[in-house]
Order: sequence, then C-alpha cells, then structure tokens
Amino acid sequence: MNHSETTDAIFQAFGSVRDDEWLQVLLSSLHTPEQRGVMFPPYPPEGVQREIHGHAHEVSLHEAHVFYREIKAYCAYAGRPIRSDTTLLDVGCGWGRMARLFMKDIRPEALFGVEQTDRFLMAARRANPCLTFFHNGFAPAVPLASGSVDVVTSWSYFAHVSEFFADQWMREIHRVLKPGGIAVITTQSRRFLAFCAEQRLRRASGMRLEHPWHEACADSFTDEARANAAFDAGHFLHAASAKPPLPQAHYGEAIIPRNYVLKAWGDLFRLVEYMDNPSRLPHVLIVLQKMS
Repeated sequence: MNHSETTDAIFQAFGSVRDDEWLQVLLSSLHTPEQRGVMFPPYPPEGVQREIHGHAHEVSLHEAHVFYREIKAYCAYAGRPIRSDTTLLDVGCGWGRMARLFMKDIRPEALFGVEQTDRFLMAARRANPCLTFFHNGFAPAVPLASGSVDVVTSWSYFAHVSEFFADQWMREIHRVLKPGGIAVITTQSRRFLAFCAEQRLRRASGMRLEHPWHEACADSFTDEARANAAFDAGHFLHAASAKPPLPQAHYGEAIIPRNYVLKAWGDLFRLVEYMDNPSRLPHVLIVLQKMS
C-alpha cells in the first residue's frame, strides 16, 4: 500500500469517528502506527517537534486538537462547515501537525501546508508524503489558484511575523480563499506582555529560564507600559528577534489587537470572532470570513 492509499484509508476508516475518539486514535498511533488495520504516517523526531512547538507527542497533539475543534466549530458557525471536499491550507505548517488532524475529515488531495523553514518542511514531507507541503519565504507566493481554498488555518505564525509580512500574508490568504471562505489564525494576547516581564524578572533574579524561547521573550517588549499603551491605541506590536538564522527584522513576537484587525483588514474580511480566552486557547483566536 503506497502513502496516498494509506492516508485515503485513514479518511475512509475514520471519517465517521467523533472528534474526541479521533484524538484517542491519534494518541495511540504515536506508539502503535497501525490502528484498526490502517497504518498511520510516522511522526517527526521529538527534537524537531520541540523546536517548533516547545513540546512534543501527546502534549502537541492535545494542543492541536483544541485548535482543530475551534476551527471546525467556527467554520460551521460561519456557514462553511468542514466537509470531505473542503480545501484547507495551513500557513506556517511546521511538520504538518494540523493537516494530520484533518485527515479524517478531508480527502488527502485537498490538504495543503506552507512552511518557510527548510528543515521543518522536510520533516512534514517525510512524515506525510501523500499530503502537499509547499515552501515559501517570508513574502507569500502560494502556488494555488485565486479563489481555490475554503479554509485557511494558521497556528502561531501571526504570533511571530512582523506587521509588514502579516499584512502581505493576509492579502495572500484573501487571494486564495473562495468568497465566503474562512481564515482561522492565532496571535499572542495582551497577557503576553506580562509573561515577557515575568521572564525578565526571573532572569534578573538568577533563575534559569526553561526554554531558549523564554530568553527571547525576556528581551521582548521591554517597555511594558509603552507596549500596553500601543495595544490600547490599536497598534500592531512586534518585538524583532535578535537571533539568527531568521531575518531579525521580520521574526520575533507579535500581538495583534482587535482594533488593528478591523482597521487593517476590515475591507477584506468580516470579523467573525476575536477571542482572548486562556481557558480555551493559550493564544488569541481570530476568525475572518472573506467578503462575498
């Protein structure tokens, strides 16, 4: 059985499974690739997963599943429910985590991801060669036709990219979406400013920070009062990373206020939701619908 047949077999075998049962199947596939007589694609090495998400395996699947359920719920709410013939594009797809979540809902030929980091892109292609993963730099140029995509998802990409490229990507997302299509993205919340301040205090007290990303956070938004004032004024907040290999001016930590979304992209999309609820997601969830 080739890879395409394998993933189509997943769609055929698990399409009727409830979303909570699907999570248990995925968790089981971490250790037992064959589930109900169907072979699941392998997972990337733990180190690659941790480099992308800060965690791996069970924790990463649980986090992705929470986002997956929010995507499905908001698509249904906006009148564009996920179906077998839905075309989905995941921006900043990493190793293909979100595409894997949708394998039971969407046929494999309609699942796409785009990633700019070569190592992560190769990990996605090795882990799931039957799905389509494109390479892209910071400047968007997705090789999909205009008006060809039903749903665009993006976990965390808009929590890092600069205002210039966030705008470029939103316009590219608008281009590829069908009229009425849905974009579900996440960004950091205002609470992230306090988190960065906490990392600075920990470092100043001599405590060891748990992850290299926490070091970057400690160097971000160092004038907390000024950052809060900018948020209140509806400005896009971006603290550029000081560390290669990513272009320092355009990668870092980003916070996008609700008023910025309305001002910058209100002519392209209807704002369906701007949700800052840490009991549901650690990030802010932004749901946009392309104007018909």
